[in-house]
Amino acid sequence: MNKKRLAAFIFALLSFAAFAQEDAEKDSDKKSPNSFSLIVEFAYHPEFGRTIGSGERFSWLKGPFDSAEFGVTGAWDYTVPLPGNSALTQSNNAKFGADLQISPATIKPHFFISCSPVAFLDFHAGATFGTGWEFMGAQGLASYNAVSGNFDNLTPFQNWFYEFELGGTFQFDAAAIWPGDWHHIVFLASYNLRWSGMTGQADGHPWIWAADFPKVNGANYYSNIILGYQMPGASKLGMFGVMAEFEGFYSSSQIAAAYRAYDIDFCRINISPVLVFNFTKKDSLFALFYFERRRGFDSAKGYVNGREQSDVELRCSGGEWHFRRIALRYIHKF
Repeated sequence: MNKKRLAAFIFALLSFAAFAQEDAEKDSDKKSPNSFSLIVEFAYHPEFGRTIGSGERFSWLKGPFDSAEFGVTGAWDYTVPLPGNSALTQSNNAKFGADLQISPATIKPHFFISCSPVAFLDFHAGATFGTGWEFMGAQGLASYNAVSGNFDNLTPFQNWFYEFELGGTFQFDAAAIWPGDWHHIVFLASYNLRWSGMTGQADGHPWIWAADFPKVNGANYYSNIILGYQMPGASKLGMFGVMAEFEGFYSSSQIAAAYRAYDIDFCRINISPVLVFNFTKKDSLFALFYFERRRGFDSAKGYVNGREQSDVELRCSGGEWHFRRIALRYIHKF
């Protein structure tokens, strides 16, 4: 059975939510610069087996249930309007904010600053810190043990995950040049440069944060593209579309030579149909259906030193596509 994964923020969805609700927010003539929200996330993972081979392939359903994810986040941001009276600058602003996410195996504070100098561009920077523990087999914080081939839990609040991020987002609504209630075809693309690490871990040594796939200290990237259609009028279905996410490390040299075949710079891809429901101006629900490209291996796990091989000891060979999860995100704005 695959290791359980716990929820992490999806920056793209927060950007998407703000973009989708931009017209509704303009209805208010006066708005406080402070904004508070509560975010509840849940995800269900079916169990998929491994398909040994090379090149791109698919893995098939092995069981109805593998794991579930749950997280609650409290968020705050403060908005500062920027000067400008043209169509491209009149609604632009800078934002400062913070949020705190708690899941059954992690706690993660996050701080950010963003600036939108023109309507179609947003630049942002942020810092994330987190610690974790094991909960029902899901490891929040763990370090690879080369002798046992397992990931050993690290001591929470003594060991910390950290990540610094710098990125930009381009967003466009076709209705801006093709006026009409039925012309809201929206496009969003972002690219984020990240520096991630785990305290007490040597460079190149694998570790796990929030029960996700093994990582190492160093520079990595996250990018996403969203194409959607915003419904007119008072429809509860505010938007539907598709999102593509890409993430990985920049070079295989970032991982220790003993694990180089694992291919740390492998590009993991998620393709996700997205539905956005706007129940009120303050309540939204996102539903996503993730199809993931994960590492494929060219052989089944063998035995080394009397134990079964771990994933980081296998040779990556192409990508393996599978249905990863159904994810729900509920957002309430106070």
